[in-house]
Amino acid sequence: MNFLVANKLWLIVIGGLLGVMLGLGAEIYRLKGDISDAKNALKEAQKELAIKEANLQISTANLFECNAKIALQNAKLEQIKAQAPDTVEVKERVITKFEKIKIPVKDAECKKKLKFYEELINEAAK
Repeated sequence: MNFLVANKLWLIVIGGLLGVMLGLGAEIYRLKGDISDAKNALKEAQKELAIKEANLQISTANLFECNAKIALQNAKLEQIKAQAPDTVEVKERVITKFEKIKIPVKDAECKKKLKFYEELINEAAK
């Protein structure tokens, strides 16, 4: 018992050190858990980043494809505009086509009316 009374101070110091070591061990264990959680979150964020980068590349490729299609359509429209018929020439053709068809007067004979309708149908069929 004499040993315990004389070394009370040392027992208190050793007990305190054991308490500090136990507290530090618990803190280290908690920090290890936080580190593993942070690593998992980092892996998840890296996966999301890779997915978003892939989606961005796909969107960029789709944009280039759409631009190419628009350019092709614009070229076709320019080609169609270049091939558009002359409106004056078409107008003259229409006028000459229907100028020769004379509308019969109200009191005309049946033969004249029949001839008018036959010409009208023949011209419309062309």
